[in-house]
Amino acid sequence: MDQPTRQQISKWRRYLANERAEAAVYRELARKKKGEERDILLKLADAESRHEQYWQEKLGEFVGMPQKPDLNTQLMGWMAKNFGSVFTLALMQSAESRTPYMDDDDASEQLAADERVHAEVVRGLAVQGREQISGNFRAAVFGANDGLVSNLALVIGVMGSGAQSSVLLLTGVSGLLAGALSMAAGEYVSVKSQNELLDASRPAAAATQLAGELDVNANELALIYRARGLSNDEAERKAETVFQTLQERANASHPSSGHN
Repeated sequence: MDQPTRQQISKWRRYLANERAEAAVYRELARKKKGEERDILLKLADAESRHEQYWQEKLGEFVGMPQKPDLNTQLMGWMAKNFGSVFTLALMQSAESRTPYMDDDDASEQLAADERVHAEVVRGLAVQGREQISGNFRAAVFGANDGLVSNLALVIGVMGSGAQSSVLLLTGVSGLLAGALSMAAGEYVSVKSQNELLDASRPAAAATQLAGELDVNANELALIYRARGLSNDEAERKAETVFQTLQERANASHPSSGHN
């Protein structure tokens, strides 16, 4: 096997640091959870640890001293410790979806498939939190926008009255206009914000398309179904059915050459 180039060593070390840090993020999120969600996050952490092992083996004697992960990965670690899981999972979802393994020949097809499956698992976990906060989020955005705009309009209106006789009229008109404008603007901003949250929750391409590239023993496809609400047993059965169907299709497309 040819020795890796300096560019490859540098890149692989960065991958190693990022995988190690992402595993730590998932474990930190799992520490604050219970039940099914905690178990899913821990399995994601285990998967990232397997990826870490892959790059360690690739590096071999060139593994070197531990390095810092990318700034984005460091940010996710900081958010996992200091903020709620919804915001951290949103960043993790984006990071898993933009995996560089898709265009890197040094990464195996299984690693690339794993990362895309992880994005779907994280999406499933995040959607539950988004559904819980979407109503409060909309109300908060609407209320803050309405209060700021209407109060600012009233203050400017009263300050510009110039005469006592017109204070009441001007205040009333200013209040009417401020209320109408702020409600319209607030509704637009809050609805747009909610739609963006929902867009981020919609599944990407069918996860079963990646099943052929996954590790059957790890069976990470089941994590997607669990993140979407199925029980552990139901998710395992569904994943096994998908793998079995793919195997049957593969056998059908490559019949035995010895058959007469």
